[in-house]
Amino acid sequence: MTDYKYIAIEGNIGVGKSTLANFLGQFLDAKLLLEEFEENESLKDFYSNKAFALQAELQFLLDRNRQLHKFHTNNTQLIIADYIPLKSLVFAQQNLSTKDFNLYRQVANQLLCDFPQPDLVIFLNRSTSDLLKNINQRGRSYEHNMDASYLDNLNETYKKTLPELVSCPILNIDAKEINLQKPQSLKNAFSKILKMQFASETRSIDLKSLVDYEFAGSTS
Repeated sequence: MTDYKYIAIEGNIGVGKSTLANFLGQFLDAKLLLEEFEENESLKDFYSNKAFALQAELQFLLDRNRQLHKFHTNNTQLIIADYIPLKSLVFAQQNLSTKDFNLYRQVANQLLCDFPQPDLVIFLNRSTSDLLKNINQRGRSYEHNMDASYLDNLNETYKKTLPELVSCPILNIDAKEINLQKPQSLKNAFSKILKMQFASETRSIDLKSLVDYEFAGSTS
């Protein structure tokens, strides 16, 4: 099916990373590596008070280190993940002061760089208005006051920082073209993508151009 061994899905808050990861994981019979954040109490504090940013980001480092160590100890399957190991550096760059971030980056590299890294990243794009709608629909109380400007800035930080955090191809895909109501079309599209070999650079992929694909935004 594919020569890729570790595919990570990335993108802004509420873009649909876990949804696509679960779909591809089942389709490809892969081992899922999903972000764990519900136990991070400092994250919930951060959304109500930005003074908790450093505590929240440090907790993410410790939790990811523990999760990745346990996950990679015995896994030999194809991996589908809904985050890259160094994801914390995207958020930390936006949320921390320059001084705190410079120290944080050193700690993150020590804790996370030695784990296996993805050989393909799928980056999902979605409008801020759609992100806010998705965030509100999933009903996490601590996200209810999510600010549009925060998501806008995070998107810019992702675009700037992500290519520095991975050494593999990054495929930009419009998340609105992912129609889970048409699973076979979606499987056909990703089958074509995952048979392709890409250079280690960022490029955009148009799902509609790959197959006769009725995408989620279609009115026909």
